[in-house]
This record gives sequence, C-alpha cells and structure tokens, in this order.
Amino acid sequence: MSDATLTTEQAIKLLRELASNDGFRARFEEKPAAALVELGIPHETVVNLRAACLAPLKLAEKAKFSSAMKELGDSAVQCVDKMIIPNLRLDYGSRS
Repeated sequence: MSDATLTTEQAIKLLRELASNDGFRARFEEKPAAALVELGIPHETVVNLRAACLAPLKLAEKAKFSSAMKELGDSAVQCVDKMIIPNLRLDYGSRS
C-alpha cells in the first residue's frame, strides 16, 4: 500500500530539519524511512509512503528547503484565511 501522506505539521517539521540540521540531513539521505520515524512520524505512515519517497537520495541545499517551508506555511495561512466560519443563530424562530 502506498497511499500515505504527511500532515502539514509533519511536512513543516521535516522541511525545518532538512533546512537546518546537518546530522538529520545526512541520515535522511542514507535512510529516509528511519529519519522520518526519528522525526516522530508514525511507522505505519512511513511504510505506506510511496517507495520513491523512501529511496536514498542526494538532497538539495538547505536554502531550497527553507523556501519550501515558507511556501507551505504561507499556503496553510491562506487556506485558513479563506475559511468561512458559520454564524449560528440560536434564537431562530423565537419571538420576543
């Protein structure tokens, strides 16, 4: 099964580590699955990620991850900013 995804919070945490933590970056390059579990992402989620997400790889420079983290944060803010909060009327039908 390969249909798992990271939550926004998990993705931001991952991007933050990839943007700043050299030790984590080295571990992620060698064993992405182990690094994700180290980050606190549940094992069940990790094993259900697409295989390409778990293959060893050479990471981009830290600045790319910083930029991606900012973009992700900005898009989350925009999503919340557009949310319409319902306004309930509890006195509907009552006559005073």
